[in-house]
Amino acid sequence: MTQDFRKDFDELLDLFDSGKPFAFVRYNDGEASILANQPIGCRHEWQYRPGKDLHFRSSLRESLRVQDDRYFYGLPSWDMSPWMHDLVRGLTVAELGRLTFAALFANGNHDRFLEEFVPRLRRRDRPILFVGNARLSRQRLEEALGISDFLPLSGDCVRLWKRRERELLDLLDLKASLSRGALFLVAGGPLGKILIHALWKVSAENVYLDIGSALDPLLFGKPTRAYHRDPANRAVIPCWKPEGESAEASKTTEPHPEKQPS
Repeated sequence: MTQDFRKDFDELLDLFDSGKPFAFVRYNDGEASILANQPIGCRHEWQYRPGKDLHFRSSLRESLRVQDDRYFYGLPSWDMSPWMHDLVRGLTVAELGRLTFAALFANGNHDRFLEEFVPRLRRRDRPILFVGNARLSRQRLEEALGISDFLPLSGDCVRLWKRRERELLDLLDLKASLSRGALFLVAGGPLGKILIHALWKVSAENVYLDIGSALDPLLFGKPTRAYHRDPANRAVIPCWKPEGESAEASKTTEPHPEKQPS
């Protein structure tokens, strides 16, 4: 990865076309706030409570520590929030070549995602497993993406991990250990990062994509994020931290909540 928003999209697309196994996991404003132990949540979806959900934070932090050149991390862009960018980058063990933008499928790349990435998902001749919102029907996922398996996630993802961690890990072990060359599409908010980490530990012979909200208009039939409906947002090209920029800037800039999705 070169930390160029357009070129990194091309590189990920080429990697996908190669058929080689890899993982791409995105840490944005929600994940950064959790890692900073700040209260955060998505209305009617999930809530992180400092002091009460520290095990979730610990699991999320551990997911940033994969040492494998096929495991790629998306970070908050510098222009969205310097302190979030620095925090997440500081908690990874990945070298620069494995780091890119959390919003790689959003903002100024979203039209390309719909035009170039989605058709490739549908044409893929290997099994597709979807891990995500239980409100989606398997029939809808089969029609839209041609999935072969569905692992539904219900309710608040933070509380779900607290209540069902062992059960979820056992399910992931089953799915990943019986798959080789499969595509796992994961849309589980902050929990998705933890789940991809667990899947990779079971088998590094599949492709794991943290797809987030990029497919929401296709799957739910309506926009759920600003970049789905706002032309100005879809024109945004996120920026990486300028070379030589001091760490002091990261202490003074507040996050922009709608520039990139969680």
